[in-house]
Amino acid sequence: MKRMNDRKPQEVDVENSPASGKEEIRPKVLKNGIFVVGHPRSGTSLACQLLQSAGVEFPSDFGGDEYNKSGYFELEMSKELEKKLIEKAMTEENVIALNKIVDRLNSAAGLCGLKIVHVPALFFFRHIAKDKKMRVVFIFRNPADVKSSMLKRGIAQFKLSWFENNNALVAAHENIPKSIVISYEALIHGHAGVGKAFKKLGFNVDTSVIHQDEQTQKNSRIVLTEDEIKLYKLLQKLEKNSCR
Repeated sequence: MKRMNDRKPQEVDVENSPASGKEEIRPKVLKNGIFVVGHPRSGTSLACQLLQSAGVEFPSDFGGDEYNKSGYFELEMSKELEKKLIEKAMTEENVIALNKIVDRLNSAAGLCGLKIVHVPALFFFRHIAKDKKMRVVFIFRNPADVKSSMLKRGIAQFKLSWFENNNALVAAHENIPKSIVISYEALIHGHAGVGKAFKKLGFNVDTSVIHQDEQTQKNSRIVLTEDEIKLYKLLQKLEKNSCR
């Protein structure tokens, strides 16, 4: 499938190409990028709840259940596009799907956010963000509890491993100035630093909207690799910097 040239995004998605005589599909500009990003079962929905308390809406195709009582704050088409972007980058088909999501976010009456669970896909949204500016809340969780929680739901495998996804999280945080790193544990227990971290992005959140009885997994004894433990400790250091 044909890939797109690396061009600056335009406000329009279709223009005539004099050289080929064909219509060229081009990515639209994302005007106000607000993202919650993290591996599945890491607390991304909790972070969306907090941002919602600060006036950010998250379009969603999924309601709540026994695992996420307050809902998932996810778009089905976005989840599918994330995987395709990682596999094939900005093909014409993927740009068309991306433009549909951008239209939905740009047309919202107020602030509108997007949740991403395939972390490397965030870089494609950064490419189309106006002036490369975006605000991102990165979420992580003890990998043993993540794996146990996913197995409890019958998810034995995910496209990206916990290590791959969270290693990409580190890279994204390094390259996106307006970003913070927060742990599931800090969110669920309402640590004081959480509010400080969100204020760095311009949001005054109400931490009381999160209840500890929403926690469905803790203190798992699943064995981790040395690399996973090392990465988890690095994420905890990044969180300390965000919560200062």
